[in-house]
Amino acid sequence: MLASRTTALMLALALTAPAYARAQAPTPPAAVVQIDPASALDSRVGDTDPSVLKMFADAGMGTPTPHVLTDAERQSLARAFTVLPPVHQRVLRERLRRISFLDGMPNTALTSTVESAATPMFDLTIRAGVLHESVSEFLTNKERTCFDFSGSTRTVVVEAGTLEAIVYVLLHEATHMVDGALGLTPTSDTRPEANARLLTTDVWTDRLTMASAYANPLLTALAYRRGGRPVPVADAPTVYAALQRTPFASLYGSSNWHDDVAELLAWHHLTSRMGQPYRLVVREGDTDVLVYEPMTSPLVQSRLRLLTPLYEASTAAAAR
Repeated sequence: MLASRTTALMLALALTAPAYARAQAPTPPAAVVQIDPASALDSRVGDTDPSVLKMFADAGMGTPTPHVLTDAERQSLARAFTVLPPVHQRVLRERLRRISFLDGMPNTALTSTVESAATPMFDLTIRAGVLHESVSEFLTNKERTCFDFSGSTRTVVVEAGTLEAIVYVLLHEATHMVDGALGLTPTSDTRPEANARLLTTDVWTDRLTMASAYANPLLTALAYRRGGRPVPVADAPTVYAALQRTPFASLYGSSNWHDDVAELLAWHHLTSRMGQPYRLVVREGDTDVLVYEPMTSPLVQSRLRLLTPLYEASTAAAAR
């Protein structure tokens, strides 16, 4: 997984809808990568690595500009760090080198791996506008990129409460870091004690290919995937009906196994641990044509027991 970051970034930047992209920064000398685990996570705000800016430019997406956090924005970031699961906080304390914010990013967030001699470490770059959106606003806008609303009065809404969007973004991105640290998805060096493959076994056959039981051309043709196109919003109920026949927590989670795991954990934490709502709604005027709550799906719920170790101290220790 970590070796394919640059490819993943270029793919993600070519799409119109991705909430995040991942990339691998050039490997610096081991002595350069130094992290004080005792330092506050919000104290690690700094300048974006030049290699990340170059990736945006090389992809033809222009050069986003640095964003200096206001006091209020820094407080929002600090609050979001405090609600992460214990394992996430442990991994970030030990492996998050830097977090930076940019204006004009073509995507929402970029988790970059910086390889040290011993363990992978990470930089996180986030579109600054996220700090001024609620999770419902952010996800509704993102979800709508999957649909073509031309000539239709129908719309799609993600009802996920009033939390700040940065909470969701950090949950999702931090799960990618936990994935890199503990091997939640299969890699050549997956650690067996993390039971990593259980999250993908019988769900995926490889990073991009769903198991045959869940494969559906409507999902594999979504704009979240390379070559995908927006679907007429008239067909939105059919798209969500296809999602209901899978163990994925969201349409975005159906795009690849890394985002499947990140979405599953993020939505489990938001709904079960933080008591937030999560409903996918297709609406015609004032009438709800379809309402689907993915985290109540038996197929989704059957996977949640596999997340339990991420809330246990023993797993936190394994991140060391």
